Amino acid sequence: MAAIALDNQGRRPFELVRYFTVTSLVVILLFTLVISSLVGMRTSELVLHRKEQYALLLAENLNHQVMVRFVLPVTRTFGAIAAGQPQQAALLDSVVRNTIHSFQVKRVNILDLHGNIIYSTSPEYIGRVAKDSEAFQRAAAGHNASYLEPPRGFYDFGPDQKRVFKTLSPMRDERMATSELGEPKAVFEITLDIYDDFKEVWSSQLMLAVALLMLMAFLFFILRSIVNRGYRIMDKRAVERRLLEEQLNQSERLAALGRMVAGVAHEIRNPLGIVRSTAELLSSRSEGGQKKLAQVIVEESTRLNGVVSEFLDFARPQKADLKAARLDELVRRLLAFMENSLINEQVQVSFTPRPDKALQDVEQMYRVFLNIATNAVQAMAGQQDKRLDITIKKESFDERLWLSVVFDDSGPGFPESYTMRMFEPFYTTKENGTGLGLSIVKTVVEAHGGRIRLGKSPYGGGQVCISLRPVDGI
Repeated sequence: MAAIALDNQGRRPFELVRYFTVTSLVVILLFTLVISSLVGMRTSELVLHRKEQYALLLAENLNHQVMVRFVLPVTRTFGAIAAGQPQQAALLDSVVRNTIHSFQVKRVNILDLHGNIIYSTSPEYIGRVAKDSEAFQRAAAGHNASYLEPPRGFYDFGPDQKRVFKTLSPMRDERMATSELGEPKAVFEITLDIYDDFKEVWSSQLMLAVALLMLMAFLFFILRSIVNRGYRIMDKRAVERRLLEEQLNQSERLAALGRMVAGVAHEIRNPLGIVRSTAELLSSRSEGGQKKLAQVIVEESTRLNGVVSEFLDFARPQKADLKAARLDELVRRLLAFMENSLINEQVQVSFTPRPDKALQDVEQMYRVFLNIATNAVQAMAGQQDKRLDITIKKESFDERLWLSVVFDDSGPGFPESYTMRMFEPFYTTKENGTGLGLSIVKTVVEAHGGRIRLGKSPYGGGQVCISLRPVDGI
C-alpha cells in the first residue's frame, strides 16, 4: 500500500502536465486562429490602402486626360458638353478606355453631382442613379472616398469571395489658372477587382495558420513524449521497487528459514553420526540377516547425512573465492568422476570445450555442475536413447559478454508448473528429493555474479545454462 501511495504521489505531477498539455492545445489553437486572423486583417488593410492610392492616381490621370482630350476639344467643337450625344460619348469612351488600358480596372463610372451615371465603361450602367451613400456625398463635396463592397467579415476572405474596391474622386476643371482647384464638376467612380489580391492574402493567412498549427502540434508532440517517457520511467521504477521488495521479503523469509534449518541440521548430525558408527560396528560383528539390517542402517544414515549437508549448504552458503580458472578442465574433472555412472546408465556424452577462463570458486562450481549433471542423468532414467551434451560458448545478453556452460539432456524436460517455481526452496518433482538442489545452485551462481537459465534442449529435454563473467584478455 505504501508503494502504491508513493507511485500515485509521483505520478500526480505528470497527471497535471498531461492535463495542461490538453488545455494548452486548445488555448494555442484559439490563439493561432486569432493571430492568423489579425495578421490577415492587417495584410488586407495594407492591400486596400495600396489599392486606394493606386485608384487615386488613376483618377488624377483620368481627370487630366478627360479635360485635355475630351472637355477642351468638345467645348471648341460643339460649344457645350452633352455626354449623351453619340459622337461625344464615343470620344469620351475612347479617352477613358485608352487611359485605363493595361490597368486592372473592372469599371469606371462618371456621375454628375446629382448622382446620375452619365458615362460608364459598362453601358448598362448609364442612366442609373447612384445610391445616396456617404462615399458619394464626400466625393461630391470635393473629397476622396473608398470602400469595400460587400463589406468584409472577420475571417471570410477565401478564394470564393467576389469583392470589389470602389474609389470615388471628384473631377475638377484643370483649365483654371489659379492655385484653387475649384468646385467639383463630376465624380469619378473607379471599381477595382481585388479578387486576386485577396486570394493571395487568404493563401498567406492560411499558410500562416497551418505553419502555426504545425509548430503547435510539434511542441505538443514533444511535450506529450516527455510526459509519456516520464510515465514509462515511473512505471519501470515501480516494477523495480516491487521486485526489490519481493526479493527483500524473500531474503528475510529464507534467512529465518536458514537459521531454523541450521539449528535442526546441527542437532540431527551428531546423533546421526553415532547411529551410523554404531551400525557399522554391528555390521562388522554380525552375520546373516543382522548384518544386512546393519548395512541398511548405514546406507540410510549416509543418505540422511547427505540431506543434512544440503540443508547446511542452503542455510550457511560459503563465500565464493573467485579466481581465474578454465571451465573445460572443470567439466573434464566432472566427467571423469561420473564416468562409471554414465556407463552404467548408458548415457551418450558429448562435450564441446573452449579454453576460456572465468572468475569462479572451483570447488563450488564443481558442486554446481555435479548437481546439474546428476539431475540430468536421473531425469533420463528409464529411457532408451539417453544423451547429455555439455557445451562451453561465449554469448552476449544483458548488454555484456558471458562465458556459458550449457547442459542439454534428452529427458522429459521441465514441466511448465516447475519452471514457474524452479528456484523455490523445498519445491521438487522427485519423490525422494529435498527441493534444495537448484536453490543452492542459484545461490552459488549469483554469488559468482553469474546467471542461470532453464530452457528446452534440442532433443526435447531440459536445458540448464550457467553463465559466468569471462576473464578479460583471455
